Amino acid sequence: MTMAQQLNLIHLANLNSTNIGNGALIYGLERIVNEDFPVKINWHREPWDDYTFEFKDFDQSFVDLVNMSDGLFVGGAVAIHGRRYVRNAGMRFDLPAHLWAKFKKPIVFYGISYRHWLGQEFHHLDKLKEAISIILDHPRIIFAVRNDGTKEWLQALLGFQSDRIYTIPDTGVYVPYDNNSYSELSPGKVNVILAFNDEDRFHRFGDSQKNEQEMLQVRLKIVNSIAVVIEKISTTHDLNLILCPHYFDDYRMISDFISYIRPQLAHQQMVSTGLNKVSESSYFYGRYAKADIVVSMRVHSMSPSIGMGVPMVALTSQNRMTRFLQEVNLADCGVSVFDENFEEKFYTAFMYTLNNPDAIREKFAASLKLMRKQSKEFNAMIFSLLFAPNQAS
Repeated sequence: MTMAQQLNLIHLANLNSTNIGNGALIYGLERIVNEDFPVKINWHREPWDDYTFEFKDFDQSFVDLVNMSDGLFVGGAVAIHGRRYVRNAGMRFDLPAHLWAKFKKPIVFYGISYRHWLGQEFHHLDKLKEAISIILDHPRIIFAVRNDGTKEWLQALLGFQSDRIYTIPDTGVYVPYDNNSYSELSPGKVNVILAFNDEDRFHRFGDSQKNEQEMLQVRLKIVNSIAVVIEKISTTHDLNLILCPHYFDDYRMISDFISYIRPQLAHQQMVSTGLNKVSESSYFYGRYAKADIVVSMRVHSMSPSIGMGVPMVALTSQNRMTRFLQEVNLADCGVSVFDENFEEKFYTAFMYTLNNPDAIREKFAASLKLMRKQSKEFNAMIFSLLFAPNQAS
């Protein structure tokens, strides 16, 4: 018996998204699997968002599609959110229970995550428990979640623990990026990327005890504090501020930030990028790679910065952000936006990062080395357990 020279793999991913972080996940995953698997891979990218928005169904035809390939990778997107429409499996991979046994080819859930917050109702939890139980009992399915506390959150939600729930690095760390020139960057200035995040703002900046007005007050205080710190730094450094939205929601916070910042800065030292499609992610993140410092409020601004070795300060607003930094030994690169001394701590972190870029890059390189080792070990395991036994002729 000889091993086949190539694999035809389906990659279920958010291909049509305008949230650029999905591009980091998609192409980061394919990059490292291509590097680590000892055979050539032909990727067939299947748009997960077509199933989310009900242009397609997780039905027998989907099972048939997988069975015609050598296996399925379920990309590392937000998949567990407990929304009302996920009636079959309680997650975005919404396959009816009776179809799981019809898969003839292996399946890898490659670093999925959650998006469900305190105070939200979790619909169809019974279906999620049923689906996860089927997955964990299946000998040809590997279930891995992102290194952002998803495993602990999921086990608490399900009410049981399992050593078959693996934790692996966020694949956005490995995003490929272009070496382009960018008009937004200004040689000779301190190029600062500001990646705001206004997604899930009620649950991000509020909680189950706050009403919407209280949440908005908390949020605006945070935005104002960021403006205060940026203005203070601008008095001693020639800044070029690049507002870098990742999704439409971010424009709300950008607008609020501009209302707080001095008009002179907005007119003379600030520019905004637009949104890019997933297919343009290497172009989008190439801009990050050339920045002097990134101020990040979202995971897929943080993790690509770490992978590319770009000095970065993370302004954390969710447990999964702080947990990710802890998991990769970079907890001191984060500042909680809810800290009572947020302005002071943000200023201190920004100035240290700006003045010590080599030390930051060294820390990021050590973190990347650790994550790459973990990913390589996981890739070797899934190839051996799932794919190599199938490659006989």
